[in-house]
Amino acid sequence: METHSKKNDFECDICNETFSRNDSLIRHMKTHSKENNFKCNICDRSFQRKHCFAMHMQKHQEKKYDCKKCDRSFISLQHLNQHERVSHPEIKLTSVKRGTASTPEGNSKRVRREGGALNTFTSTFFQPTENSKKDFLLFFDEITPQLKEKIEEEIQEKGAVKWYGVVNAVFKRESEDGGEERVTPYFRNNVQIELVGDTVGDHVPASFTKILEAVDEFIRRGSGWILDKIVHFELCVAKYQPLRASSYIILPKKLADKKAVLNIQNEDQKCLVWCLIAQLKSLAHNIYRVSHYTPHEQEIKLDGVECPVPLNKIPIVERLNNLRINVFGYEENEVFPLYVSKRVDEECANLLLIASDETQHYCLIRNKSRLLGDLTKHKTKHHYCYRCLHRFAKVEILKEHLQYCSEHSP
Repeated sequence: METHSKKNDFECDICNETFSRNDSLIRHMKTHSKENNFKCNICDRSFQRKHCFAMHMQKHQEKKYDCKKCDRSFISLQHLNQHERVSHPEIKLTSVKRGTASTPEGNSKRVRREGGALNTFTSTFFQPTENSKKDFLLFFDEITPQLKEKIEEEIQEKGAVKWYGVVNAVFKRESEDGGEERVTPYFRNNVQIELVGDTVGDHVPASFTKILEAVDEFIRRGSGWILDKIVHFELCVAKYQPLRASSYIILPKKLADKKAVLNIQNEDQKCLVWCLIAQLKSLAHNIYRVSHYTPHEQEIKLDGVECPVPLNKIPIVERLNNLRINVFGYEENEVFPLYVSKRVDEECANLLLIASDETQHYCLIRNKSRLLGDLTKHKTKHHYCYRCLHRFAKVEILKEHLQYCSEHSP
């Protein structure tokens, strides 16, 4: 409870200012010192603060990114894109692949994501101008035409696409010792799906609104943060291919050890059907065998929906069976929502979609608290929001959160 005490036990012997923590006093004492502890071994300049020294050292880094229109070079792709945006607007912004690492020689190495249910995204960066780098609304107005054009190009190239945007910005505030603190948070919108180009005009401003809500929430909770500058907007696009779940896949060991998921051992394409029966019937014995569920197969209505059932047909299955269904993905030991039902029924089937190479497989989540339990060191049961997967200790708090989350989630 010492951290919540108002008592200031650490006093500066120069100006008599007091602090509740010794490390705060140490940082404060540096403001009275003329000593520069961080020295550059290239140009002999020195600095009192580590972050000022780090920013200075960037100037000495090897400049690997050359402008094709002039003789200037830059230490990062972001700096190059910003220069081209201002000085050479006729040049299209550089795109890079997520999961691609560039070497100094210009070669690239593609990193394959094993067991993934999602496609590789292509990223395009948009930098602000001097006029818009401190104003989100002005920046969004500025990049809207190029952003729409880029998404429409991706639709023409790939057909249906899914995309989301991420804004990186720098915020600052005054620290306890009179110095300056800086953070570089990321704000992103929900994934948008474009089957044709006609919907882009509506989705882009809606995505900006979502990001601005996240920024407002950050400022409200952050106590004193103000925007210093916008770094870039990253557009991430991938080909949209509705997932189809098919035959049995062995669970990864870490997932199996949680004993939170029922993985039915089917050899057909009906894993979704068997999972729904398992949810409704709650059978106690031989729960992994398909033969235990086949007598009840006709109780699940599909009415023309073919197996394996793709993700975008889940709403139809919900309507036919009067059942709420949520689907979660699992990739690189992370659980994330793939489809969240708009229904509010008390009864809900939570499914986990796992993947191996070209095969996907539905499993039934029997215990979500145990599935997500390694996110915290506390071993007691928790309640999770099925939309954002935030954790709550009491069901009453979760219910209050759900009312807000349902209005701000995809």
